[in-house]
Amino acid sequence: MAILNFTIRSQDLDHAATAAITNSVPAEKTIKLEQGLKLRYLKLLHIFHNIDNTSITDGEGTANNTIIFCKISFLNSKNALFLEFDSGKTIEHAGMICLGETVKEDGDSIFKDLYKVLHDGKQLLFINQPFKVSLFKLIAKDPAAGNTSISTYNSTASHKIEPITVQEFRGGIGSAGHYLSLTFEYQEDEKK
Repeated sequence: MAILNFTIRSQDLDHAATAAITNSVPAEKTIKLEQGLKLRYLKLLHIFHNIDNTSITDGEGTANNTIIFCKISFLNSKNALFLEFDSGKTIEHAGMICLGETVKEDGDSIFKDLYKVLHDGKQLLFINQPFKVSLFKLIAKDPAAGNTSISTYNSTASHKIEPITVQEFRGGIGSAGHYLSLTFEYQEDEKK
């Protein structure tokens, strides 16, 4: 089995110049391989990141420890699917993988072994064009501190998936920035 590994640094994100002007540019990186891949099998082995909670903010602008995700454009809902429930609606996020929580201390890193099979070979998975990796966060929407009854509690929109912006992923200007590294194991289809 072969290994595919890529690392996204905050300095390498798409639209970095635009992000200096506005804080609404999502943290995305376009990756172009030298040659396309025709995969029979794909497994996510490891996640390594140093994304800390000091610059990831919620709807109120408060930095909190939160759950972070990445969406990989060559994955579809058959490979990875995250379901979000909002106001009685189900929202499907195809190709989204949970990275775990943000780092609690500046300078720390998180390493996770996942060994998660994303594609099992019943059909081929093609990576034959540039693909995007986008970063997301789970943010608190309506605080539950003022709830006085179960009906009030049930009506709050407690959490929502939102894009991490370039400025949030960049971290503090005095820092070395953030990174995300993903390691996959794959088997390429050898048939012509």
